[in-house]
Amino acid sequence: MTTISNPVVRGVAPDPSVCRVGGDYFLATSTFDFLPGVRLHHSTDLVNWRLLGGAVTRPAQYRRDGRPGEVTLYAPTLRHHDGRFYLACTNVADGQGNFVLSTDDPAGEWSDAAWVDTHAFDPSLLFADGTCYYTRRTLAPLPDGRLGPVVQCEIDPATGAKLGPMRELTPDYAGFSSNDIEGPHLYKIGAWYYLFSAEGGSWKGHMQTCGRSRSPWGPFEPCPDNPVITHRHRVGHPIQTLGHADLVDAPDGSWWAVMLGTRHLADGGFVFHHNLGRETFLAPVEWRDGWPVVGAEGTIELRTRTARPLPSNPASTVAGPRTLWAAGWSTQGLPAAGLTGDASAGSFTLPYGRPLDSEERAAGVGALFLPQQEDDARFTAVLAAAPEAPAAAGVAVHASPRHHYTLLAGTGPDGVREVVLRRTVDDMAVEQRVALPGTGPVRLRIEATVQRYAFFAADGDQPYESVGAGAARLLSAETAESFVGCQFALVAAGDAGLPAACFSGVHATWGAA
Repeated sequence: MTTISNPVVRGVAPDPSVCRVGGDYFLATSTFDFLPGVRLHHSTDLVNWRLLGGAVTRPAQYRRDGRPGEVTLYAPTLRHHDGRFYLACTNVADGQGNFVLSTDDPAGEWSDAAWVDTHAFDPSLLFADGTCYYTRRTLAPLPDGRLGPVVQCEIDPATGAKLGPMRELTPDYAGFSSNDIEGPHLYKIGAWYYLFSAEGGSWKGHMQTCGRSRSPWGPFEPCPDNPVITHRHRVGHPIQTLGHADLVDAPDGSWWAVMLGTRHLADGGFVFHHNLGRETFLAPVEWRDGWPVVGAEGTIELRTRTARPLPSNPASTVAGPRTLWAAGWSTQGLPAAGLTGDASAGSFTLPYGRPLDSEERAAGVGALFLPQQEDDARFTAVLAAAPEAPAAAGVAVHASPRHHYTLLAGTGPDGVREVVLRRTVDDMAVEQRVALPGTGPVRLRIEATVQRYAFFAADGDQPYESVGAGAARLLSAETAESFVGCQFALVAAGDAGLPAACFSGVHATWGAA
């Protein structure tokens, strides 16, 4: 028996899309307003994933004018055809839209964007029959609540040019099991074309449905067992919001599905909130009467046992440079000139920039982010020196511009060095201050549990002193109304002309101590 420990990619890894090249698997996940955009991972067994970095690194890949500007990247689709990788995605920022990138090396540079259209989001690609099919949702709400069909056309993936009109694939402006259908993926498997889509929104009603047709243009017969993946009926289960799945076959002929889900854990029990964002889960797929049966009749567990061996490709040589981005770090806005870091050594030089609550995200926030991977975690850093007012530097837990806790060192109104814990929750903010009268380095620590984030500071080599704590649920996705999840951060908030903040001893530990 094989045991799969889910999720297989932990901490902010939503909307997974997977493709196989020989015995190697490549996975893309959403990044929203973080750069590098669209995280890319590599595996040889579908369980152990190595982060390669991100596909989207420069404005020509996410802005139509090629200039720095707002970026919010939704669900990608990753495919491989004739020796080349293709990535379809959406920048939902005003005036942008759906685009395709390509490369010969997923760990290297990707092309500039080939823009397709501006409507809706969740584009997908299928290479079959000598054609590239471009499939996406629409967003055309009707008064009765139906949100629109899945539509499709042929495109030239190199230029993004449409080679025909958009045609509706699903009937009645709705899905197979709900009024909303999104995240479509089209596959050709044998003589059938399968339309695999998410429905029910991205919260507790999330699910995956399937339809099939002998033609890529439909009509699509819905699976009699729809939804084929969901936990919407498993109230109190530690895994929720399952859906937005993608199928992949292994060299041995077995089939598998990756999907997003959320963990709701508290000492082995259930909590209503989640702080780790939407993560990537894995389940085996069987085919029954020509329909996919995912996991245990459409459900999965944190530990899933299967008689099927995991695929393996020990001869794989796929590797990417161990950059800051391949270690999991990211920025909001383009990385500032002078940003450097050695993740293995835990040392970083972070230029000053806009504060975490700035709405001008594209202009560059003075922070470096690392997704939280477990509810029980510890994040530590040593700041070489506290900056002069009004600048401040330190550490944070960030869920959104309006939901974050920061522990920043600086100089108080009386000229005494101090650390300030600021808890920002929507339109409320509370501050706690602790004086640090020394002149040496400032040691900072965050201790996380499913219930709270606790903050500590120390002056030089003095013992840590508690500064305060904040409830974890106030930074949860449910409270922040966010799809992204919590991230630890190094912060340098202040005028961009200041010398950079220098951090050492930066270290994250996942799991209970």
